[in-house]
Amino acid sequence: MQINSDVLKKIEFLVGSEEYLLSSDKTPCRRIFDDNVVYFLDKVAHVLLSDSKNRSYSDVIAWAFWIRKASILSEKKRYESKLDSKLGRGVAFHIAPSNVPVNFAVSLVSSLLAGNISVVRVSSKDFIQVKIICEALSLVLKQDAFKELSPYIIIVRYERDKEISSVLSSIADLRIVWGGNATVSEFRQFPLKPRAVEMTFPDRHSFAIIDADAYLKEDPMRIAELFYIDTFFTDQNACSSPRAVIWCGHSVEKGRAVFWENLERLVEEKYDMEPILAVDKLNSFCELTLSEESSGFVVKKEGTDNRIVRVVVNSLPEDLMSYKMGGGYFLEYITDNLEDVVPLCSKECQTVSYLGVDPEKIKALVLGHGLYGVDRVVPLGHTMDLEFYWDGYDMIDSMSRNIDVLRVSAKI
Repeated sequence: MQINSDVLKKIEFLVGSEEYLLSSDKTPCRRIFDDNVVYFLDKVAHVLLSDSKNRSYSDVIAWAFWIRKASILSEKKRYESKLDSKLGRGVAFHIAPSNVPVNFAVSLVSSLLAGNISVVRVSSKDFIQVKIICEALSLVLKQDAFKELSPYIIIVRYERDKEISSVLSSIADLRIVWGGNATVSEFRQFPLKPRAVEMTFPDRHSFAIIDADAYLKEDPMRIAELFYIDTFFTDQNACSSPRAVIWCGHSVEKGRAVFWENLERLVEEKYDMEPILAVDKLNSFCELTLSEESSGFVVKKEGTDNRIVRVVVNSLPEDLMSYKMGGGYFLEYITDNLEDVVPLCSKECQTVSYLGVDPEKIKALVLGHGLYGVDRVVPLGHTMDLEFYWDGYDMIDSMSRNIDVLRVSAKI
């Protein structure tokens, strides 16, 4: 493979090298859940989990637990019928988002287990989590047992540069674009190989459904901590973070009061809000208020602390989520009919989290209406869980290809 030397000079290699990049199209694919890849990931997990300094970064720790051998082998069971017929697609070019530090590593793991050679572009933001994980990967790759895997992991950083992105896209058999609509549109201008496959993860939104009666039977601070993980942990920047809370049940007013009171207490203790977020939240509320006449719904702001801004609406118009914000900004709606949430379940809707509501009823709603949105239905507090299904993709299946064998009887 030929890549202009001027292009290479602008690329910083965090893991891997120019040599591995230039020879990536000659590196053989591997089978899905390759044994040595599984053992390699387990060693990386051990390195990360054994260093006490990493405990300050819960996202790194969560990723490390996810890639342990026991965890991966548990997932492998779901693919047992495919292990002898699935192979990687080739060179996978990953574009990681700039708002979720460990996302690059999640994408990398899926690609490695799918048998690909991964070229991962991380954000130009200097996240400490990226440094920690890259150092652990490099350390384990130096071990004799895993040197053969070195050509399969190439992690790079470069400033926004059309020439570099175009070159890396041109060598890709699979392109995985994270980071929102603007990033997807940007990379769509860079051609792929004729047989290349693209997986995109554009802007999405999510919401939670809480039955107040069921909530009031729970430990309120435990639920606050779970909801905090879903939302404030990433400033609601993750697509899976709830931006709206739908309330149902007989004790809604009491449930809401207890829920927000406990969350406010936790947020005051743990959350450091950027000043710009206060302005952005006020701006989103004003925009929604100004849209009241054309959209025909009532808007009311509740709560006194700007760390949590709650906006109660009396209907759910289809464009409601275009007024979403992050950093502790929640739309609220009260209903006794689950059907009311259908307008929220557009193509842009990714995850519905629930507490006290039968998830099968949510699934039935999606299937029954043939909705374009909702790819995940998960318990409250688990929207950030790492898994091999995301945005409706089976990551391992989508990142690999099937080798089909057809047998024909000798008798015609």
